Amino acid sequence: MSQPSLRAAVIGLGRHGFRHLQAYQRIEALELAAVCDVRADQVAAVLKEYQGVKGYTDWKELLQNERLDLVSVVTNGPSHASITIAAAEHGVKHVMCEKPMATSVKDALAMIRMCSDRGTRLAVCHGRRWVKGYKDLRDLIANGLIGKPGHFSFTCGGGLFAGNGTHIMDLVRFLSGSNASLVIGFVDKADKPNPRGADFKDPGAVALYFFDNGSRFIIDMCDDIGVSQRFEIVGDKGRVLFDELEGRWEVTARPNENGSNPVTPNWWDLMRPVPFEPVVLDMVEMVRNGLQELLSGEEITCTGEDGLAALEMAIGAHVSSRKGSARIQLPLAEEYRQIDIPFT
Repeated sequence: MSQPSLRAAVIGLGRHGFRHLQAYQRIEALELAAVCDVRADQVAAVLKEYQGVKGYTDWKELLQNERLDLVSVVTNGPSHASITIAAAEHGVKHVMCEKPMATSVKDALAMIRMCSDRGTRLAVCHGRRWVKGYKDLRDLIANGLIGKPGHFSFTCGGGLFAGNGTHIMDLVRFLSGSNASLVIGFVDKADKPNPRGADFKDPGAVALYFFDNGSRFIIDMCDDIGVSQRFEIVGDKGRVLFDELEGRWEVTARPNENGSNPVTPNWWDLMRPVPFEPVVLDMVEMVRNGLQELLSGEEITCTGEDGLAALEMAIGAHVSSRKGSARIQLPLAEEYRQIDIPFT
C-alpha cells in the first residue's frame, strides 16, 4: 500500500526556484500542489510544464488557500521571514528557506521561535552540508588530514557578500566545527548596481573572523576582484586548496613522520600530494538531499540556528565597517539585532 503524497509548494520561481521544482521530482512521496511568483509569466511557464498545479502571484493567497506539508521559500531575502512565519502559522510542518535566512537578526530569531512554537521543522539551504564530498572532507580534517586547521580563506569577485558569502561562512563553520566569535570588516564603497534590482543592497566586503577554537577566516568579496572563487584551508601539517567552478582540488600534507615538527628547514619541500576525490556539486541533488532529510524526521543538518549564525557573520561585518572596522563580538549584541539590510 503506497504512502499518501505530501503536498508541497515553491514560492519564488527564479533560477534556484526551478532547482527546487526539479528536486521535488526526485522525491517520490512529494506532490507539487502550487507555485508562486510575483511575475505572472514565470508562474505561467511552470504551469505549462507541471499539469494540475495551481499558480499564484501572491504568497499570502497561496498559504490561505492550500493545505501544505512542505514549503520551499526561494524568494529574495527581505521576504524570507514573513513567508516562513506565515507558513508555520498556517500549519505547514516543513519549511526549506533559502539563504540568507533573513535580513535582520530580529527576523531570524522570530522565524526560529515561530517554527519551534508551531512544531514546524525549519531548514536553511546552505546546501554544501548535504554534499557527501564535503561531509567526507570535514571528517578527514577532523581526523588530521592537514593537522590542526588554523587558517581558512576565500576570495571571489562580484560582491554579494551575504547572498553568496553566507554559503562559505556556513561552510567554514561546518568544516571547522566551531563558531565565529569576533569579526573585523570593511564593506566595499563601489556601490555597484545589484543584479536583482535597486531595492536590494548586498555590496562586496572583506572580513576577518576569529573562531572559538582559535582558527581564523578571511573572506574577500570586494567588487575590484575579477576572478572566480578560490577556497583554502591551512593546517599545521598541510593544506586544502580548491576552486569549485573549475573543479580543481589540491590536497598536500607533510608526511606523518614530519608532522610533529611544524618548523623544519625547507619545510615547503616536505609537502606531498594527498589523494582526494574532487567534490562535484549537483545543485538539484543537493536540494533533494536537504528536502529528503527535512521530511524524514532525522536531525536537520542545517537548522535555523545555523542559518542565524551565518547571517550574524554577514551583518557583523557591516556593523564593523560602519564603526570604522571595529572589532565586533559574535553573536551580535542586542543593540545590533534590529539592523536590517536588504540582502538578496
